[in-house]
Amino acid sequence: MGLNTEATAALVYLILYVIVFSILILGYATGRLELRSRFTVITFHVAVRLASQAVGLAFGIEGFSNINLLIAYFILGAEGYFTLVLCTYRCLISWHYHNFESNDSWLEPRLPPGTPFLQRLHNGFAVFGSKRRPMTLMHYFLIGANAIIIAGGVNNSRDTGRIMRTVGQSIFLTVNTILLACIFQAMQQYRRERPGRKMHPTLYVLLAAWPLLCVRGLYGLLAGIYPPFSYFNPDNYDANGLTDAFVISEYILSTTMEWASCVLLMLTYVTSRNDPPLPPLKEQSNGGKDNSMVMQPLL
Repeated sequence: MGLNTEATAALVYLILYVIVFSILILGYATGRLELRSRFTVITFHVAVRLASQAVGLAFGIEGFSNINLLIAYFILGAEGYFTLVLCTYRCLISWHYHNFESNDSWLEPRLPPGTPFLQRLHNGFAVFGSKRRPMTLMHYFLIGANAIIIAGGVNNSRDTGRIMRTVGQSIFLTVNTILLACIFQAMQQYRRERPGRKMHPTLYVLLAAWPLLCVRGLYGLLAGIYPPFSYFNPDNYDANGLTDAFVISEYILSTTMEWASCVLLMLTYVTSRNDPPLPPLKEQSNGGKDNSMVMQPLL
């Protein structure tokens, strides 16, 4: 007996993510990628998607004989989008560090080397005061939205769960919209600092990834208010599991968007290959002189 539509689609994208994961592992093995880099976040995202596709394949084969597989697939799907949006922000911050004249980022300013661990931890969660970092707010929003979506997915009340999932996906979409503004801001700053030069290709890659992330976010939002896109609509199931129409819409508007976005983020390895190395962090002393510091590892 052949695989149904759900199992077939899950298997296809499981293979595609295995290919991406293999490329990343090869990069680490050959020393072309470093553990302290944005690609580690991308690798984590791919690992989550591998788990998600494996569970989707298992559910496509098992069907309703193991309903926990469906719950796990839903949760891992939310984690996949969460980590992908985070990956895109990390790629933008890394580009800031290497290409702005300050070698710093207004999204996440670098901390001086030698900063005690507890102070780094405190600064990483600071929302107010001189130590606040805009990326901290993005972390809070993403984590909060992720928790709300998962809680809504396992909530026993259908209406409450739908509202929670819609709120969570709305936050994701808002954070994604802020990402677009950050990309445009980076473009404007690059033009000011390097007048007459062509726009950096990495920014074009990030800009190309944004519509895909937006489609994925809109699909997640519609899943809470448009029954044909909802896991929790009984009409989207038949005797064997999810209907073909639901599977096709999900894999086109969700999984394909995530996979294509991930591939574009990996492409930044090529577009940023000739970026200048990150210089030592310089800090203005009380006497007005620059004190060079040792390079701070970053993601």
